This record gives sequence, structure tokens and C-alpha cells, in this order.
Amino acid sequence: MLAKPYRILLVVGAALIPAAALAQPMAVDDVVKLLDNNISESIIITRIEETNSYFSLSTDDLIKLKEAGASDDLVRYMIVRKPGGPPATEPPGEPRVNVTGRVSDEKPATTPQKWVELTVNVDGTYVVTSQADLNVWYAAYLDGERVFYKDQWTSITSFTTPETGARTTKRILEPGSFTVKVPAGPHALALACWSGRQVPTDDVGRANIIYTKKIKAVEGQPLNVNLVGETDTSSDTFVIVR
Repeated sequence: MLAKPYRILLVVGAALIPAAALAQPMAVDDVVKLLDNNISESIIITRIEETNSYFSLSTDDLIKLKEAGASDDLVRYMIVRKPGGPPATEPPGEPRVNVTGRVSDEKPATTPQKWVELTVNVDGTYVVTSQADLNVWYAAYLDGERVFYKDQWTSITSFTTPETGARTTKRILEPGSFTVKVPAGPHALALACWSGRQVPTDDVGRANIIYTKKIKAVEGQPLNVNLVGETDTSSDTFVIVR
């Protein structure tokens, strides 16, 4: 008597996929949504890297990002970010030779860029009292490159002088704080603050530096710069007093 054949049932279990692998790449609209909800650009950059997101920005995308308040640095980061990072460059010197005695075409592995969060807090106010239609600008530069920019007043009040009947406007700016990601290593930080009718170009900003400081960003150690600034009534300029 022949034995009945056995049926073998193979059950393949579903592979467990890490949650990070399920994260969908971000689109431009996702970045705009985060900006609209006041999420800092350093967190947005971290999110872009976590989701392995890359962008091909159209003219409409650029306009959409700027309208949402994206800085030039964030837009530039989205444009230049490519899979695999920046291309490796061969250091000068003799060609590398492998164990067979042949010249190797392989490029040396590049060291990933280390980033540190820099937070600058400026506690104080800049008060400009004038009959002229002025504006105010506040900017920060790292190694000569602008990393932060603000161009609006915190409050504006107008009043009339009883003796002369002249109407005067008082504009008050609170620079506040900002956080940016900087490469690990030594840097030169400069803050600029000025009022007037000048077009707020970087040339004008660098001509109105109010504070400079040498800083060193160390990997794994967030860097904080705490300052106090007030209006110098003798010169009607904003100065760092501590």
C-alpha cells in the first residue's frame, strides 16, 4: 500500500520594514508647509536628510519657497543637494598605487560634513525716532556669507509734538534670536543692524557691522551666543553692550 504524499506548506513571513524606510521623500509643498508652521530651517534640513529627499526646483517652486519665507541658504541647499553628496576631489600629489603595482582609479572615501547648531540670541531693542520714512535691517554673516536676515519692525508708533505740531514716528526693532546649522570648526560671526533708505544689499550690511566674534563649532555641542543690544542715543545706532 502506497503511503499518502505529504503536502508541504511554506509560509513566508512578511519582512519587518523599519519605520524610517517607510518615510516618503519630501516634496516642495512639504517644505512650504513646514515653513508656514514656523518650523526652523535647521529642522527642515534634518527632515530632508532623514527622508532622503532631493529636489529639482522649477521657477514656480522657487517663488513658492520665497513666499513661504525660505532663506537663500535653504533654497541653495535644496538645489545643490544630490544623491551621494558632493563629488570627491582627488588631492594633489602622486597617483595612488594598489598592491598589484597598478595605478588605482578609485577615489578616496570622503568624510561626511559635520554640522553644529548655532543659536544667536540678541536681547534688546533698536529704536529710531524720525520724521522720515525709514526702515531697518538686521543681518548675520558667517565667514562673510549671510546666514540670517530680518527687515521688518517689531512695532511702529506715531505721535505729534505739541510745541511744533510735527508728526514723528518711532520704530522699534527687536532682533530676537535665530538658529542655523554651521560646519564644525572655527568661524567668524558678524552681526549688522542699520536704518535708513538704503537698498538692503550685502554690501550695505557689511558696512554696518555692529559686532564680530570668533567662534568654534564642535560636533555634538550646540553653540549659543547670548548678547544684549540697545540704541545709542548719541549716534542713533544699534550697539552691542554685552
